[in-house]
Amino acid sequence: MRHKHDVLSKISLTEELILLMLDEKTGYLEVSPGWEFSCVMAGTVIADLTLRGRIDTDLERLYLTDPTPTGDDVLDMVLQEIAATKKVYDTQYWIEKNTSRVDHIISTYFDRLVDRKIIVQELGGFFSPARLVSRSGIYPSNDLETYREAKLRITELILNDTIPDPHDAILVAMMNVCIGFKHLLHEEDHVERQDRIDWISKLDLVGRTVATAVKNSTIRPRLEIPQIKPVPKVKMKDILRQKDFFRGWISRGLYGLYKHHGPIMKMPFDMKGHPLYVMVGQDANQWFQKHGRYYLRTKEFMRDIEHEIDDANASLHSSDGSDHFKMRKSMKDAYSRSALGKRLPDLYEYHRSFIGKWKEGDEIAVGPAFRRLARVQVSRISLNVDVSEFEEELMEFIHRVMMTHGLGLPSFILKTPKMKRYRKYAIQLKDMVIQSHTPRQRKGKPVDMADKFLEINRNAPYALSELDLTYSIVSTMFVSIYMGSTLAFIIHCLLKNPDIHEAVYKEAEKIFGNGKVPKEKDFSLENIDVTHRVILESARMFAVVPWQVRGVVNQFKFDNYEIPSGSRLILGGTAAHYDEDLFRNPNKFDIDRYLPERAEHKQPGTYAPYGLGTHTCPGQRQMNLQLVVNTMLLVYHLNLELVNKNRELKINPLPTSSPRKNVKFRVVGIRNPIPAA
Repeated sequence: MRHKHDVLSKISLTEELILLMLDEKTGYLEVSPGWEFSCVMAGTVIADLTLRGRIDTDLERLYLTDPTPTGDDVLDMVLQEIAATKKVYDTQYWIEKNTSRVDHIISTYFDRLVDRKIIVQELGGFFSPARLVSRSGIYPSNDLETYREAKLRITELILNDTIPDPHDAILVAMMNVCIGFKHLLHEEDHVERQDRIDWISKLDLVGRTVATAVKNSTIRPRLEIPQIKPVPKVKMKDILRQKDFFRGWISRGLYGLYKHHGPIMKMPFDMKGHPLYVMVGQDANQWFQKHGRYYLRTKEFMRDIEHEIDDANASLHSSDGSDHFKMRKSMKDAYSRSALGKRLPDLYEYHRSFIGKWKEGDEIAVGPAFRRLARVQVSRISLNVDVSEFEEELMEFIHRVMMTHGLGLPSFILKTPKMKRYRKYAIQLKDMVIQSHTPRQRKGKPVDMADKFLEINRNAPYALSELDLTYSIVSTMFVSIYMGSTLAFIIHCLLKNPDIHEAVYKEAEKIFGNGKVPKEKDFSLENIDVTHRVILESARMFAVVPWQVRGVVNQFKFDNYEIPSGSRLILGGTAAHYDEDLFRNPNKFDIDRYLPERAEHKQPGTYAPYGLGTHTCPGQRQMNLQLVVNTMLLVYHLNLELVNKNRELKINPLPTSSPRKNVKFRVVGIRNPIPAA
């Protein structure tokens, strides 16, 4: 039976199924990935081809009726394979055959829905309905027809007694097969209207045939399922052979393990009593980005760090699912690029006041100096407080907490009299923030991170309690560690590459020369091309956070390896930065790899200095602008040179990567006068 239902100008079945399962509370699909879900998605593609008149199907066979391409890349890929097969198979065969393409199908259609302005994508791989769609309940369209949004349309269809068209009947059948209505409808409505759902599911022959084939595939798949492979075990001697670990080059060391053991391996030691696995490589990064949210959780790794700071139990760092998504959305205004854009004059002042104390001939340790600079900026711009009286003590406490619980070191090192004193500064910082963020004091001022934390605490104290508030405020200072260390690597790279250093100076001169006070728009990619590529390359070679740690909460399979629940997983996302198949001469500092004609970093799963998955750094665009400003101001005002410039760069990898203290630069002279504060 063929339907002559014109859907060429309309949204496809598969796209609408994705939209129906998009959870606006978590920013991703309702249904966990797996064999059953893959069968549903593959079955919907088959149904799409049937509606477009390219194939016909019944309970016993599927055959080609029209090989003409549909213009849809996903559908045409499946159609071409069907057309090239001489033997006639049934629908179940073709559904199972196409389950391997489901990741590609979903990612392609998500991209298409973003392009069509039906949904928007946010950092971390989250998706939300576009504002226009949410408000109007109608999809944007280039033709004269209007198409109502799927959730509204299908919900009304189930709750009322209207007769559906074939397109919607098939959608109902697919949703019914994957138990999607338990998410779309209230529980009482779902139970009460299940008979109608079943009735609609049987109305259309295509929907009935595909749904039956999907059910059969989930019960007794015909295609051979690959056998589970044993996970390679790393021995201690394998780790000791990787000399890069001893130099602090974690990303490069992880890539060395990957070349010998493959994308997943079991470590010869546990993490706090839990088996420890490592995933590395491009494929691992892509899997983590798409599926990590279903099987992995940050809480297991972060909870001890949180508890150490005022007995916190929830934060942006440790939350997952809907809690994390909602908090990210609530904080969005504070960590955006435009938020920093409103504070650029302050940023210039803080930078110049800091470097204005350096004198010609001074030798300065790169890492500590730029972490101090970052602390000044982060505390005053993100929290609007001055922590200079106790910043060293507070940061030493934070550093000790991260070392202890991040590496599983004995907890007694946090029980010393000194650490007990320093712990009090975390409470003092919170009190300072609360006292400086009263409505009267903040009236008319740009929103900062502290404003948002306090707002969440007032409006949703169950999500962010007063104890959680302390950790959230203190954790903002973590950013100064990351930013300071990143800036240290950037300056080191520039001083090792004089030609590139001079090119950055020329960009800085155009922006800051003749006493200019640039605005956010002046830092366009066109104006900061070289500086931007320097930052990208420095972050590739010297990722400050080379790995992410997660707790495995649901057993999962990757590349036919099985990882048990209850274990811990390290994703070495930045190991791919040293893969010679992805980056040409990866050990060479080469900013041309980011030119449009090469764009090596844009290959999926290759570039991850800001993390991957749902916890991808939400403030990376703000941080990039801050790094650009700091780099340009430093290069514009000062002549610097490396001390012992021929010495091999060695890295302190803990708690985050940073040049070791013996890596220093010398102030040779003032290139352009530093304005007085």
